[in-house]
Amino acid sequence: MGSTLSAPVVDKSYATGEDADFVYAVSEMQGWRISMEDAHTAVLDLNRAHDSHAPESQDAQNAKSFETKESNPTNSKKPAFFAVYDGHGGSNVARYTGATLYARLARSEEFKSGDWHNALINSYLNTDEAIKANPELSSDPSGCTAVSVLITPPEPTATNSSISARKVICANAGDSRAALSLAGQSLPLSYDHKPQNEAESDRIVKAGGFVEIGRVNGNLALSRAIGDFEFKQNPDLGPEAQIVTAVPDIIEHECTGEEEFLILACDGIWDCLSSQQVVDITRRAIANGEELKDICAHIMDKCLAPDSELGGIGCDNMTITIVAILGEKSKDEWRQWVKERVENGIGYSTPESVPDIFEKSELPIDRSNDQATFDANRFGNSPLSILSNMAGASGSSLQEALESGGIVFQPSGSVTNKDGQLVYASLSDDSEESDEESNSSQQKIVPIKDGDERQIEASGGLTDTSEDPIKSMNLATNSDKEEKE
Repeated sequence: MGSTLSAPVVDKSYATGEDADFVYAVSEMQGWRISMEDAHTAVLDLNRAHDSHAPESQDAQNAKSFETKESNPTNSKKPAFFAVYDGHGGSNVARYTGATLYARLARSEEFKSGDWHNALINSYLNTDEAIKANPELSSDPSGCTAVSVLITPPEPTATNSSISARKVICANAGDSRAALSLAGQSLPLSYDHKPQNEAESDRIVKAGGFVEIGRVNGNLALSRAIGDFEFKQNPDLGPEAQIVTAVPDIIEHECTGEEEFLILACDGIWDCLSSQQVVDITRRAIANGEELKDICAHIMDKCLAPDSELGGIGCDNMTITIVAILGEKSKDEWRQWVKERVENGIGYSTPESVPDIFEKSELPIDRSNDQATFDANRFGNSPLSILSNMAGASGSSLQEALESGGIVFQPSGSVTNKDGQLVYASLSDDSEESDEESNSSQQKIVPIKDGDERQIEASGGLTDTSEDPIKSMNLATNSDKEEKE
């Protein structure tokens, strides 16, 4: 985690735009960080980028993209593009990427021919190469995540060539995220690239690196990024095989008409809220008549830590983009459509009536379609992902442990108090178990007593950047934060 200020910068910047197909709002907040290192892109008509040999300013793109159905009856043929770039080690790479990647994408032959996947992948790699070749940036130590969504013009569907539908295609490198609200349920469009993930760690080691305390070479807390050239030095390997690669994963969704809105955000948001929580907050706010830019601001305020004592959760830069997918509706019709769905209980965890949009829930968070379940199924449960199910041990509950001195989450998967003394840890269970038992039964969360020499497992680590066990348990504390990049 980077250095923090004595007081957060809570002033927010906004960008908004709309046409016949989409309405969007983007908001950024520096927060507790000493500088703002995020960048973003929002372009309603990516075809306009064809006309320029040099990338235009984002404001110019947005201004050129604002059109109405009356002024442009072929409006729905436009591809739209939205992206969030979370910088680390400085802002230069993130700013350059935000200003140029979309133009490289739009001018590529793959894009013009409708080869969307390769167009996105090459735009990431070409941007990375351009930064490396730029004498002003090649020695810059910074890097950035890149999560982007290309919404294509309507195309024949895979099941019926006579029916046309848009595609929502997400390209992701790093640990920023994108998600769709699909009939009120969060549909993940990306998954985090963390060094401890099996496929990522395999590549890192094969390229000559190592993973230590959940970080690449003990340093970088994510395993894919644009920039970060100190991790891309092996001349015998292609860009996809370097210790850190800019190659994005691609996830495609074919629209069905149930898509309500799209959310992209950096991990300053996802560290504090799950994608389903953000979807729920956004839907309720829309039903209450909130503007998208105000919803962005409220979400960031909700995620902002009250202090920076540990410099972790809630202390990062924050950027969030919300994109309303209008379909064939007007903006007002879309708002009414979402409002009626919320009030009629259509959607995930939607109340029968619309409460205060930031009312604190007393119910446990159901993360069944969120990143935590994906990570748990693939990598097993770590102490951090199952703390909310942990009962008191040896007469001391987690609540009492917090009140008596606080806890700190360690990358190894153990829990210590503020003095560094182990309180809970994940221990091997050598007892025989049936094949039907789940992965969680193969680890035990137990209190650590003086003299306990059992081997502490360090393979679990933290694989879910949106998991906040303390908030999930609704405990009365805001002081316990997890160390982040």
